[in-house]
Amino acid sequence: MSTARSEAGAIAPAELSRHLVGRVAPERAAALEAFAAAFARRLPPELAELPIAELVGRIVGAFGLADARGDEPVAVRAFNPDPDRDGYATPGSVLETNTEDAPFLFDSVAEELRGRGLRVRRAAHPVLGIRRDADGRIAGIVHPREAERRESVMHFELDRRLSEPELVDLTGAVRRILEDVRLVVRDSAAMRGAVERMVADVEAAAGAAPAEEIEEAAAFLRWLLDDHFVFLGYREYEVVPGPDGPALRAVPGTGLGICAGRPSSLEEPVPLAALDPTVRERLSGGAPLSYARSRRPSTVHRRAWMDVICVRRPGPGGSAAGEARLLGLFTSRAIATPADRMPLLRRRLARILEAEDLVEGSHDYRTVISIFDGFPKQELLSAPEDELRRRVMELLALQERRRVRLFVRPDPAHGAVNVLVAMPRERYDPELGERLRRLFLQRFAGVGAEQHLSLGEGRLALLHLVV
Repeated sequence: MSTARSEAGAIAPAELSRHLVGRVAPERAAALEAFAAAFARRLPPELAELPIAELVGRIVGAFGLADARGDEPVAVRAFNPDPDRDGYATPGSVLETNTEDAPFLFDSVAEELRGRGLRVRRAAHPVLGIRRDADGRIAGIVHPREAERRESVMHFELDRRLSEPELVDLTGAVRRILEDVRLVVRDSAAMRGAVERMVADVEAAAGAAPAEEIEEAAAFLRWLLDDHFVFLGYREYEVVPGPDGPALRAVPGTGLGICAGRPSSLEEPVPLAALDPTVRERLSGGAPLSYARSRRPSTVHRRAWMDVICVRRPGPGGSAAGEARLLGLFTSRAIATPADRMPLLRRRLARILEAEDLVEGSHDYRTVISIFDGFPKQELLSAPEDELRRRVMELLALQERRRVRLFVRPDPAHGAVNVLVAMPRERYDPELGERLRRLFLQRFAGVGAEQHLSLGEGRLALLHLVV
């Protein structure tokens, strides 16, 4: 059987060229051959081991999609390969994409496939330096480092064959995801600039909130800029007069990232009295900065409920002129940051330690810090502080009792239930964690659950779930 790689581990160019003969019209042959050589330069093992005729079938298909994209920003197709038409067959369906190269592309599409219960059997993601002619057709290939435009070509082979309606739905979903990625990358600098404006809004609230609160909120926003946040969307909202009293509406033209690609539910003014109580509370007073979880999962980078940072925009006489909302995801660096070094959280922790009169350096002092640090950052930011304090102290008391304890905090404003199971460390194993996840999904009729395990320095395993 002729394979894609020679004994030396490299594809034989002559053999590759021989299998390309007659696969496209003569005027496209040179472009196909250059594309194929670049595609095959660094193949993953699961594709390199294929017979070269089958590999060529895959390359020709990817070339056809990319060549026909022209000036469109995204090309996507999901199909079931046919040997007579495509030159190869697979046990499952195939998904192919082509777009300008950008961060998050592969991860975002892979997360969509995973969310649909589809396993990837083979995948390739070459980044090519492509020159296109005036009609948008592929005119040549150069090294990616020398290219004016680098393009992503993705090829996924799935573990099962999809029906025609499933293929159409997958194609549409992946097209929307790639468009979201394009908007996020396009507006990255603008969203970072918007954070600077949010800092100015926070600092403009001086006098209306304690100085330490202002300083921590501003420090938190600047901390986000230091590789602690993946910026996905931003929009501003303003309070305007309405027939039924003050109303909130989206400020036209302020949407960035994913918010630029979707209309707001507040395109038309909505009376404040009709808004969710948490929004009314943010606008009426309290902290200049607040945190919430979006009810919509991210389509970019990783599939998780987005973090929403809200800053009240000050108006005359201390009233609220509106608010700015920043959507995104905490990075792995942010999640790994100890809570006592993170703005906002370090202040919450200090107040708990002070309220409980714990002596610095004592056993209980260190254990409380470890327990607090074991909570997901999102729970530490969103839970009411008095409830968080009670839970931390209850967990401190459990350290020596070696019992199982369940804590449940409903969060109806964000369509979630926060669950914490505390148990002796020796009782926990991954199988039990998965059984508990399924149990609470069923119990609360959940559509998904995020899971976070903390072993910390104490004797408890703490399993946090957001259903």
